[in-house]
Amino acid sequence: MALLAEGMDSIKVKEQTGYSVGLYDINLDIKAGELHCIMGLSGSGKSTLIRHINRLIDPTSGEIWVDTALNRDHTTHTTADRQSVIDNMSTVVEESSAAAINILALNDKELQHYRQQTVSMVFQHFGLVPHMTVIQNVAYGLRVRKMSVNERHETARHWLNEVGLSNLENSYPDELSGGMQQRVGLARALATDNPILLMDEAFSALDPLIRAQLQDQLLELQDRLNKTIVFITHDIDEAVKVGQRISMLNGGRLIQTGRPSELRHNPADDYVEQFMSAKA
Repeated sequence: MALLAEGMDSIKVKEQTGYSVGLYDINLDIKAGELHCIMGLSGSGKSTLIRHINRLIDPTSGEIWVDTALNRDHTTHTTADRQSVIDNMSTVVEESSAAAINILALNDKELQHYRQQTVSMVFQHFGLVPHMTVIQNVAYGLRVRKMSVNERHETARHWLNEVGLSNLENSYPDELSGGMQQRVGLARALATDNPILLMDEAFSALDPLIRAQLQDQLLELQDRLNKTIVFITHDIDEAVKVGQRISMLNGGRLIQTGRPSELRHNPADDYVEQFMSAKA
């Protein structure tokens, strides 16, 4: 970490030490009800960052704060941690709330509850259970909550209708196209009604036309649901289309955060400028 503090980039750190840098000195503010895009080249730390929010990855140091009050009213105000976060670390902090918790302090039971009640995730490669039907996949998070079969299937049918798959509830994942499978994944994440939605390159494996349709569908749903969405992408056109703000990562470091227009007209460095100029 001393080498990083001296300004050495992640490639040179690996050459000198043999260790890879996931993230370093990340201090990030994600606002309530915001669709926030995380951008960067492959290997820049995007997926590493998002996996800190549900603690699929734990950092070597720092804090990650989330306001659990958003479970009650789905409103949040996320702001950055006040301490410098070192090495493999990101922060999501809820300011001015007695319900804000540092999720790194949760024990196993508390972490399980946090994942079930606060945060959902949509994966790049769908993450569906192959031996379950579509409706069983969508209802899975509610099954974990011990909801009755009738109640969870009713909820699942509602969200399948929302994503345009109401006639496929008894199909299996391998009977669906990639776009349909990702709609199932989105419906599953929405069915739990958690206030935070993490989307890790959720549309990147899809054909351009299907991808554009799902982007439009996500924006339409967001207008009504007002979730706090962290959306990972390496496609600047996608980020500008769906993101209210964009955070740029490079080599595990946060380079700049701002609205698309701010990044376009006032880029922090050549890396950001090149990304923004690549927009079609």
